[in-house]
Amino acid sequence: MSPETLLLLSSLQACRQRIAKLNFSLAKNQVLFPMTLDTVTKLTEDQEESIDALILRYSQCVTMIQEQLFKGIAFLEQEDLSDKSNRDKTLLMEKLGAIQSAQEFGTAAMLRNKFAHHYPELNQARIDRLNLLPEESHFVIDTFKEIETYLETKKLIDSPT
Repeated sequence: MSPETLLLLSSLQACRQRIAKLNFSLAKNQVLFPMTLDTVTKLTEDQEESIDALILRYSQCVTMIQEQLFKGIAFLEQEDLSDKSNRDKTLLMEKLGAIQSAQEFGTAAMLRNKFAHHYPELNQARIDRLNLLPEESHFVIDTFKEIETYLETKKLIDSPT
């Protein structure tokens, strides 16, 4: 097995672990959604920490897919990513069949960026972003499954036992 394939397998396993944690955070926080200005102001410290963990895990999963899995797939498919933007990489993944929708993944990445550059102010825009988390998290989880299926179908990796 090539070093690149081993690196992709390692990235896939790490992402699988993050996806499991994201699923855990989703289940733990589902009762808090949808959020309103009123419900957000009444969150306990533990609930705020739990929401922060959900945001972190969501962001990590999007980043791992975009930075590690897309790169590994492109290498195994003999595609050069050196001059491609993240958007172009995502479009390539859609073209290859690794993901179904570059546009929807772009939305997930944009939400991740909004969380990365957010300020802790409490306003409707922030609450709206928080309310996107459950749906977008499910999308990211489904995208990871699509990538696994793609890799197995193309025989770029072996099916997990």
